[in-house]
Amino acid sequence: MLKTFTGGIRLAGHKEATANSSIEIPSLPEQVIIPLIQYGGRLCEPLVKTGERVKAGQLIGFSQDSLSVAVHSSISGKVARIGEFAHPDFEKARAILIESDGLDEKAREVSEKDYQSLSKEELLNRIRNAGVVGMGGASFPTHVKLNPPRNKKVNFFVVNMFECEPYITTDYRLAIERCEEILSGVNIFLKILEVETAYIAIGANKKEALDILKEKTAKFERIKIAALKPKFPQGEEKCLIKAVLNKEVPRGKLPYEAGAIVCNPQTIITVYEAVCLGKPLYEKVITVTGKGIKKPGNLKVRIGTLLKDIIEYSGGVFEEEMEVIFGGPMMGRAQTDINVPVVKGTSGIIFLPAKSLDLSKESACIRCGRCVEVCPVRLLPLEINKLVKNKKWERLNAYHISECMLCGACAYVCPSKIPLVQRLKLGQKITKRLQKK
Repeated sequence: MLKTFTGGIRLAGHKEATANSSIEIPSLPEQVIIPLIQYGGRLCEPLVKTGERVKAGQLIGFSQDSLSVAVHSSISGKVARIGEFAHPDFEKARAILIESDGLDEKAREVSEKDYQSLSKEELLNRIRNAGVVGMGGASFPTHVKLNPPRNKKVNFFVVNMFECEPYITTDYRLAIERCEEILSGVNIFLKILEVETAYIAIGANKKEALDILKEKTAKFERIKIAALKPKFPQGEEKCLIKAVLNKEVPRGKLPYEAGAIVCNPQTIITVYEAVCLGKPLYEKVITVTGKGIKKPGNLKVRIGTLLKDIIEYSGGVFEEEMEVIFGGPMMGRAQTDINVPVVKGTSGIIFLPAKSLDLSKESACIRCGRCVEVCPVRLLPLEINKLVKNKKWERLNAYHISECMLCGACAYVCPSKIPLVQRLKLGQKITKRLQKK
């Protein structure tokens, strides 16, 4: 029996279009829009001015706030404007528009650097100054995640290679093409966290990547493989910790409370590049796929690359009426502006023809209980839905609404087509607002 967690759902993978597609590098974009906020921390202050010339990897934004990280230029060229631009997560945000000079000059040469003699604080500073965040979607600053409270003992590091969202194949391709860098990065994480064992968690159905990982990890006694049952949302931190370690993260707590830290492969590669090569985060690998795009693939793109440029490189779309999602179809965000940029947390871009979407109208809840059965954190979505509809905001905390990860499993199985994710999200938003008063 393969290990897994309680609840969840089986989804069609839809990964065949890109699973065997090697990572491509498109030509340089003519311009990029780089937001000065790419996570819910403080807005970074621009360190450049309009008209100034910049180089790829140059620091262009920073904030002293501990939950913020550095922002770098992803191309060389001229700062054309600093102002409000489209943002994939916040609709609009302050950003820097840079026009490329086509030279791709680097701010610094990438070179091998020794890290073994560095302290934990020095390693964390390298990671923060390189602008590293979680690159699977959450974009939480990595230097913060790797520095839990001193009174919390971390015993395990888990590499989240599960990639449970349909369509996305970024981590799968990185495991095949850049396994050595992932393992080098894992050893850096083990040094920072001072833990003995790392587990690489991956779906048991990802045979090619599994075979490579087994071969490459044979010489590393501290790195073990955990092949898990394919299920959604197995890639969520709490679900992963339960499946791999059989440990529960307490309600309202973070993974380190269960003695574990979780990161995805691309974040680990970026940490390796920051620590060992001195390279800041200004490019990333994304999956571009779906029935609406003519040329699906896995692309290594510069941060700030516009959606319209990715569409052009990928051969265009089949139809004008298209649903475009940044991230996976279950937890991603629909986009309406072709000038929206790729940010550090963009894992993929999915193009779905509008006519393929299920637009069934909501009907009354029949109290079948399916939403309760599939909830990975054991909530009662049907009861929370009723409270939100009736605006009983003061009662939501009793139902642990803050624990909801908005995975969408409940809405997926609901026969009444109730928009449970939207209701739960609204409930979380109102509850947070009331708590601040």
